[in-house]
Amino acid sequence: MASPRGKLIFDDRCGFCQKSIQLLRRLDWFGTIEFVPLGQAAELMERHAITSQAMETAMHHISPLGQVTSGAEAFRVFGKLIPPLLPCALLLHLPFALRLAEVFYGKVVSRRHALSRGMRCDTGHCSINRDR
Repeated sequence: MASPRGKLIFDDRCGFCQKSIQLLRRLDWFGTIEFVPLGQAAELMERHAITSQAMETAMHHISPLGQVTSGAEAFRVFGKLIPPLLPCALLLHLPFALRLAEVFYGKVVSRRHALSRGMRCDTGHCSINRDR
């Protein structure tokens, strides 16, 4: 039986990612997403054929029906379920908007550990000294 909530797998070793998830948790007023740290997602990743390499390049969202999306496309899917994100998610349906968002997302992801250096890591589990 499918879970009534989507699942969002994120890099829990990245301070930037952790701060982003904290914000998403606050905006997810109706609890539509289950946030799954990468460190606890092995079984879920295996079940949905998500590789570690794929997780290095993007967060992954698994809908309640099992559809897997990643990166900006994942934001477009789960953003429609989070009221404050709805306008942005709908904009990603405009021609070329998703393509532009993927380029922007890729640039942020490739620099996420450098961005983490400027953020305070509250958990002590951040790998903010990674060279990426």
